[in-house]
Amino acid sequence: MLSSSRALCSARTATSRTASMKMATRLMSMSGGSSSEAKPFYALGINIARQVGGELKGILTAEELEELVSGFSASMTNKITVDQEKEILQQQGPKLNEILNGRADKALNAEKKKGEDFILKYLLGNPRAIKTSSGLIFTEIIAGVGEQATLSSTVNVHYHGTLPDGTVIDSSVDRGEPISFPLKNVIKGWQEGVSMMRVGGKAKLIVPSELAYGDNGSPPVIPGGATLIFEVELLAVL
Repeated sequence: MLSSSRALCSARTATSRTASMKMATRLMSMSGGSSSEAKPFYALGINIARQVGGELKGILTAEELEELVSGFSASMTNKITVDQEKEILQQQGPKLNEILNGRADKALNAEKKKGEDFILKYLLGNPRAIKTSSGLIFTEIIAGVGEQATLSSTVNVHYHGTLPDGTVIDSSVDRGEPISFPLKNVIKGWQEGVSMMRVGGKAKLIVPSELAYGDNGSPPVIPGGATLIFEVELLAVL
């Protein structure tokens, strides 16, 4: 027999699974299933989610997401009046803000802790790594012998960037084409790290959030508070 805590966990899992199945069925229904005529509007839904849903991704349950879709549909199809919308927003808006702000703060702190733990573990396992006064972690992989980059340089680089869990955030390597840009126009971690390199060199940069995209992140790919890991090859100073 399950203990009370395990039974509760099992019940919650079953509830979540049922809600997820309902949500998937509903979304398939809304997208017209496999109908080719409906697929462009499914794409529209994805586009709207990418534009306005980045901050909500990962902090809503399946049931809450279903309510979000219901509210969106009701407003778009005029199933509720403008006065009803105003009343609902006045009544539920403050509570919604409190819930979302609390969850966002929790997610932000968890992401920062994940980055701190990753950096600590990395430093313990990589004695050649340099931690600068700003908090950047710099590890030289291949020493360059060419011109050194400066903050005023335009550089040509190949790079591969990930989150601590290995999720790829951007990669010129994967695209198969290096990129050029003024160094002063990129995140602070890159400004500092690439300025420590010479042409022909390759380095690993571990960039804490305050030197990257900060508490806001860059949704939907980079969460707020995220530490970023880059392998950078400096091909040329232009």
